[in-house]
Amino acid sequence: MSYTITTILCQSFLCECIGCDIVSGRIVPPGGMIAESEHFILHQDPEVPIRAFFIVASKAHIQSMDQMSVAEARECFDLVYQARKLQSRLGDISEVLVIQEERSEHFHLWLLPRYAWMDELFANSLTTVREMLKYAREHRCNEDDIKEILETVKRSRELWRLA
Repeated sequence: MSYTITTILCQSFLCECIGCDIVSGRIVPPGGMIAESEHFILHQDPEVPIRAFFIVASKAHIQSMDQMSVAEARECFDLVYQARKLQSRLGDISEVLVIQEERSEHFHLWLLPRYAWMDELFANSLTTVREMLKYAREHRCNEDDIKEILETVKRSRELWRLA
C-alpha cells in the first residue's frame, strides 16, 4: 500500500516503504546519512523536526529483531550504542528514549532525545511521545529549527568520523 510522506524539508514522496526508499537513496534524510555499517544506517528522522532525533534502520526489508542473525543484532546494537554516545557529545540532551515497534514494515529504532522545551510542555512518559512529535511538526518546523537540525547532522557526521 502506497502512502505519502512529507519531510521536514517540505519534500513529498509517494512510498511503498520509507525504509527501503531511504536505503536505496530515493529519499535522502535531512542532511544525508550520518553513518552506516554493513547492515544498518543511521540518519536524522526525516519527518519530525527534533534535533538529533536519530533513526537506526536495517538495510534489509525486515520487520523484527528476531529476523536478524546474532551477528546482525550485535552490529545493530553497536550502532545504537555509538549513536547514543554521539547524542551525549552533542550537548543539552537530558535523556534519550529508545523505541522500536514491530508494527512498522521496515525495522528501525528511534533514538528520541529529550530537551528542556519538552520538559516544559510534556510529562516525561511514553504516553506523551505522539503528542510531543505532533507538537514538533506543528511548532518546530521553521527555518531556524531546520537550520539547527542540518548543522547537527553535519556535526554528527564529523564527530562520527573522529570516534
